[in-house]
Amino acid sequence: MFMYEKYTYRKKKTVWTDADSAVRNIKKGKRILIGSGCAEPHHLVEALVRNAQCFRDNEVVHILTVGIAPYADPRYARNFRHNAFFIGHNIRESVLQGHSDYMPVFLSEIPSLFKTRQMPLHAVLIQVSPPDGRGFVSLGVSVDILPAAIAGADIVVAQVNRNMPETCGEARIPPGCIDFFVEADEPLIEFPQGDPDEISMKIGKHLSRYIRDGDTLQLGIGAIPNAVLLHLNDKHDLGIHSEMVSDGIIELYRNGNITNKRKCLNKGKTVISFVLGTKKIFELIDKNRNFQFFPTEYTNDPFVISRNPNVVSINSAIQIDLTGQVCSDSIGARFYSGFGGQVDFVRGAKRSEGGRSFIALPSTAKNGSISRIVTSLSAGAGVVTTRADVHYVATEYGVAYLHGKNIRERGLALVQIAHPQFRDELLAYLKEKHYVYIDQRTIKDDDSLIKDNIPHSVTFKGKTVYFRPLRPFDEKAIQDFFYSHRPETIYQRYLTNVEALPHEEAQTRVSVDYNKDMAIAGFDDWRPYAQMVCLGRYIRDGKDQAEVGLVVKENYQGIGIGKFMCGHLIESAKLHGITRLFACVAHSNAPMLAIFKRFGFSVKESRQIQGYYLSLDIQQSAPSPSLAASGQ
Repeated sequence: MFMYEKYTYRKKKTVWTDADSAVRNIKKGKRILIGSGCAEPHHLVEALVRNAQCFRDNEVVHILTVGIAPYADPRYARNFRHNAFFIGHNIRESVLQGHSDYMPVFLSEIPSLFKTRQMPLHAVLIQVSPPDGRGFVSLGVSVDILPAAIAGADIVVAQVNRNMPETCGEARIPPGCIDFFVEADEPLIEFPQGDPDEISMKIGKHLSRYIRDGDTLQLGIGAIPNAVLLHLNDKHDLGIHSEMVSDGIIELYRNGNITNKRKCLNKGKTVISFVLGTKKIFELIDKNRNFQFFPTEYTNDPFVISRNPNVVSINSAIQIDLTGQVCSDSIGARFYSGFGGQVDFVRGAKRSEGGRSFIALPSTAKNGSISRIVTSLSAGAGVVTTRADVHYVATEYGVAYLHGKNIRERGLALVQIAHPQFRDELLAYLKEKHYVYIDQRTIKDDDSLIKDNIPHSVTFKGKTVYFRPLRPFDEKAIQDFFYSHRPETIYQRYLTNVEALPHEEAQTRVSVDYNKDMAIAGFDDWRPYAQMVCLGRYIRDGKDQAEVGLVVKENYQGIGIGKFMCGHLIESAKLHGITRLFACVAHSNAPMLAIFKRFGFSVKESRQIQGYYLSLDIQQSAPSPSLAASGQ
């Protein structure tokens, strides 16, 4: 309420009037701000345009609105000039044709433009709930940049609407802040998100694996954030600190998945600046103290965001290049949306202890004809999130971790999550620019779903191992794994005294074609910089047989990891149509021999090696139910 102190003892009484009379108090040539999102005061906007003859060269500003924008029509060019902080569907064509302007700006910094008078406001048009017993009204579904605007404006006109919910936090405005009340009841503008498509659901599933109990979430607008929410019904004590939310959180809130209990700041409360949704969420937030609305200079301040641990931000993009530069506000030189809060939350999440930020996008656009992961951003495209800011990038083909990675590593990681039909082209560019080894190769393996059966995590006698497929960007990880072994471990695995694992050999080992082979790698942590602790694989030797091998780091041996991986590989081999597995085991490797015997491998003395030749004829039965259910 500190912003409104100058109004506390104001003697001038608020005038109740009609919309036309109210807007005629606005002077020519002055700046007018219109309320945002689903709280756009539709009735006042119509009156403003209806009285266009009263105005000349008035600048109209707002962040995203989802209703009408008639002031952007060219016929009112002498009356109004729109300046967009964020481009919505209703003014996109106007900006493209040059009838409206676009201002790139972080959402967290817009209020300071008003406070410092860099953008002095003459009039603010808002929509509020009816006054309560003390005369207070509520900004309802959108607080965002309005408190600073109201505090600094010469004239505030409020449409009083009985359909506007009363919301808590900094949404309440004291008496005296409003110059003109205009009573006009009408349904709030709704912004349904729709059901996520198949690609969004795949991305949501990938991202859900990186969200853990107790995390505090920020989600942007669109199908992908909603798809993420649909995959979180097994999470506990989630928190929300976000510039906005939509209908997607309703079920998680009602089912108790969202409690905000583990937050350090605003504990127990969902903190937001506005909602974009339907009547369902409007009813949920009405007089609900579990939802606290704050202005964007608070919700979007990276230093405020970082005060909660384990913040997870998820935002979208239009394009990303192979070095990690993210374009989110334009298609080439054509401005499409805006900066919004993406960078605010990317940086806030990175500063948060245990925080993670994700840029999520489909791998292609225009019905699969173009790749969204590109060699370089389109001509005229701007960088919203820099290559040094990006943490994770997700598509329907997986998640790439870029932070702290060199250009070679991040290029390979992004090629791997690009659509398969564009990978050769992208890799050729990396070679041409000498960003990667000239002999680097990539594998088109994503039509195989067998690797998706690899469990996320399994606990062995108190030690949790996090499993995933081996990927081309794991070259350094597998080298580190190799050099961590004692000489006897290397001999037992390779049946010879191998002294080095150079690039050429390491690349071969991490380039796995999951259409015919399998590699399951285990790590000591779920974070992307974890250390590899085990590796199990088979490589097809002929049409229907494959050689299997297992290796477990010394300090992880003896707790059942080898047995687990062996069982998983056998079940995967069944799905691959392999009828026979074989292995070579050194005489000194008694633990590995015992594992293979447990699964029925026959054992023969080998003349070629100082060890045993083992084989298993696989019955082509249905895979064990434990294969897909073994993860935790």
